[in-house]
Amino acid sequence: MTLTSARIDVHHHVLPEFYKEAQRGAGITGSAYRGFPEWSVEGSLALMDHQRIATTIFSFTSPGVWFGDLAQTRALTMRCNDFLAETAARRPDRFGGFAFLPLPDVDAALKEIERVFDVLKLDGVCLLTSVDERYIGHQDFEPVYAELNRRKAVVFIHPCYPPGTEARDYDIPRMMIDYPFETTKVATNLIMRGVMERMPDIKFILSHAGGTLPMLAHRISIFDKMTPQKANYPQGALAYIKRFWFDTALSGHPAPLDALRAFADPARILFGTDYPYVSEDVANAETAGLDAYTGFSVAERQMVARGNAEALFTRLR
Repeated sequence: MTLTSARIDVHHHVLPEFYKEAQRGAGITGSAYRGFPEWSVEGSLALMDHQRIATTIFSFTSPGVWFGDLAQTRALTMRCNDFLAETAARRPDRFGGFAFLPLPDVDAALKEIERVFDVLKLDGVCLLTSVDERYIGHQDFEPVYAELNRRKAVVFIHPCYPPGTEARDYDIPRMMIDYPFETTKVATNLIMRGVMERMPDIKFILSHAGGTLPMLAHRISIFDKMTPQKANYPQGALAYIKRFWFDTALSGHPAPLDALRAFADPARILFGTDYPYVSEDVANAETAGLDAYTGFSVAERQMVARGNAEALFTRLR
């Protein structure tokens, strides 16, 4: 298979040294379950070549850029986005980028959206599931949703630590349990707060096959006519769930893929690895599991590998 017909990876992170240093300055010394993974452009390219990935849309990830100081958030956001743009500019055939926004500063976020799309020419934005004790979908960020909708932007939703107090002696690594539920919370929040109804042109990608959303979709839909927010999502929850896009990162097993297929249009499923926050061995094993899955037709398999991403990122066609 030639690179021009190979996969597009929409869930693949960067971790340059300056971003590690920013986290250390906030008292963060590693990822959710281990120290900081090693990352380099060369390491990403090696995985890409091994897995026949033609292009990767890079993103920074949790814990984001908000550590309590707005000026620091604005400066770190710009540095992250400049890094993505410079990396992509060196190999636009191989790399793209999802930009961070300097939330919770809404005015700065609106300015950065303009810079991201009109100057840096990045492929979309990455929003973590919550920032400053507010989930994505919160009304305080409404101007940001409106501008992203106006631009018909691709928005990659990635989970982060849940807001709120810590339970006593709870030390289970967050990415195992909390991350999938955080993705589900935000998807449901976007639906029930009416963001999906009001902003139909934002193309939201949910990480990790939608977290627990495929398992809970039916349960959520049962209460369509009973919730206080029912007027905000008049088409019913399932109609909006079908409008999300979903990546396959860490979902290379028939159980999550079957659950996803039960509710998601196969034209809205995208390939993802989650490298380097999972090792190359794990990324390879999960990709092998996806490739072995028999629930996709030959045409659907190609759509997941590349065709669906081409619909979102037309420059890669």
